[in-house]
Amino acid sequence: MEHRCTERINSELKLLIYKHNFPIAIGRVKNGSRNGVFVETDFVDIDCEHQLKLEVLLNRSSSAKLQRIEMKAIVIHKTGKGFGAEVDFQSTAQADLFFEMLQGTHVSVADEQMFAMVV
Repeated sequence: MEHRCTERINSELKLLIYKHNFPIAIGRVKNGSRNGVFVETDFVDIDCEHQLKLEVLLNRSSSAKLQRIEMKAIVIHKTGKGFGAEVDFQSTAQADLFFEMLQGTHVSVADEQMFAMVV
C-alpha cells in the first residue's frame, strides 16, 4: 500500500477514469508519483478499495500517433474533491513517461482539443 513514502509532484494532467473497463468520468491528477496519485473529479460513485483503470492521453506532435499511458489503480482514500489511489503501470516505460509528464511537460492546446474529442 502506498503511504506517500515518495515525493509527490503537483500536476494538472487530465485523465480518463474507467470502472469495469467502461469510461465513467474525467479527472485530473492533482499530485502524483510513480506509486500513487490524487485525482480530482466530480464523479462521486467511487469508494475505497475500488479497482479502476486510469488513462492519460498524450499527443506529442500533430504527425505522431496518439499515445496512451494506462495504469491500474486501487482507491486508498476518498475526499469531497476526489480520491487517492495506488497505481501500477503496464510497463516501466509507461511509468517513466508518466513521471516525466508529471515533472513538467505541459499539455498543449492541441492536446486539450484531442482530450475533448475522446471524452
